[in-house]
Amino acid sequence: MVSFIIGRLHPRQRRTSADASKHPPSSIPHPSADPSCEWNALKRRLEAELNGQRAELRHYYAQELLLRGLPSGQRAFGSIGIPAEAEWFAVMIIEPELALQTRFAEQDRGLMMFAIRNMLDELIPSGSRLPAVSNDQQLALLVFAIGPSQEAFKNTLSSWIREVQSALFRYLSLQVSIGVSRTFKELSKSSAAYQESVEALKFRIWTKETSVFLCEDLDAAVPNSAALYPERLEREWIEAVKQGERLHANLLLRELVGELFGSAGNPRMLELWLVRLLLTLLDHMRQWGMSAKLWSSYPASYIRQVLALRTADEAERWFRQVWMEPCLTTIEENMKSYKRNLLDQIVTMIREEYDTDLSLESVAGRLHYNPNYLSGLFNKEMHITFSEYLSKHRHDMACQWLIETHLPVKEIACKLQYKNSQNFIRSFRRSQGMTPGEYRMKYGRKRLLEEAVGLEN
Repeated sequence: MVSFIIGRLHPRQRRTSADASKHPPSSIPHPSADPSCEWNALKRRLEAELNGQRAELRHYYAQELLLRGLPSGQRAFGSIGIPAEAEWFAVMIIEPELALQTRFAEQDRGLMMFAIRNMLDELIPSGSRLPAVSNDQQLALLVFAIGPSQEAFKNTLSSWIREVQSALFRYLSLQVSIGVSRTFKELSKSSAAYQESVEALKFRIWTKETSVFLCEDLDAAVPNSAALYPERLEREWIEAVKQGERLHANLLLRELVGELFGSAGNPRMLELWLVRLLLTLLDHMRQWGMSAKLWSSYPASYIRQVLALRTADEAERWFRQVWMEPCLTTIEENMKSYKRNLLDQIVTMIREEYDTDLSLESVAGRLHYNPNYLSGLFNKEMHITFSEYLSKHRHDMACQWLIETHLPVKEIACKLQYKNSQNFIRSFRRSQGMTPGEYRMKYGRKRLLEEAVGLEN
């Protein structure tokens, strides 16, 4: 690699060496400049080039080490930044707490990560760490120590963490949470340690009084065997969504997510519960006929998203925006169409069977609905009760018969299912302001003929 770089930087030097092999030393002209000055300039340029390459190589090595690991027993070379004498290692994950910030928002995350990286470079000696690795949300850092005992390394690590948190808060008012892995001696365990620190950081959901989470201190935190999944709340929430009750569904979702985060007691149990809630909702969406929404993208992507949720607020917002709101919108549209179709069926029955012994109970039985439900739906959507609508339509038909036919009032009352004609006459007078006979005299066929004759004369 050194030969390649020298050749790239000074091709003239290469040609001069080639010429030296063809001519005797006495025939080589002496350069006008001092060879020592030229060599020093070359050396400085070469060192700068190598230092730049070394920095890029160390960052690449740190990323590979934490995310993919090394084969067991492989050690880092001193040129990479980890001396062979390094005895103890640890990984820590640093994440800004955006919910606690007043100066920064989500769009400032890149700036915050830059500030954290610079603070790490200032406070933690370069000979005790590899470059920080970023995944857009967090910074991961591998630190190590030469010689001291495990306890001394832990104390040094705690000191670094306190200094970093203190400096970020003092100079930038930036609060961060830090997850720390167990200490380890084999560099091949770096990737596993990275996962440990990620898991440790998840415990900040329940331990809000501190912002440093040590994996070894959380080993005893096992799932609470007495904690039960809130099935009742889940059923109530699903039912509220199914019925299109938006306000009630929002309140139940907040209560449900709060119960999940409050009772799980362990990140692994919480992840299982959140995935269970997602799969339950997906199954109901399938039953509701929302397959297009269900399979619009591969379901595994949704599982990855739900596993990335870090707080109850994030989970509530994600389930509401990604799932509940689209479900409610679709259900509301379907319910409007369905109710309209149901009301059309009822109105058609009234218009076609007004002269039969039609009732709300008989209609509900034929449509397989509860009479109370149909009564409430009809009243809400038509702004009139079922019996009033039926009576009005019968009166409309009575008016038509009184005008166009010579049917006796008693026969009309019988055809419209009145027990006796007096009941019909009283009901007709209430709606039209006159008796059936008076209505016929005023608007009937005889009256119309007389008016027509008068117009001809």
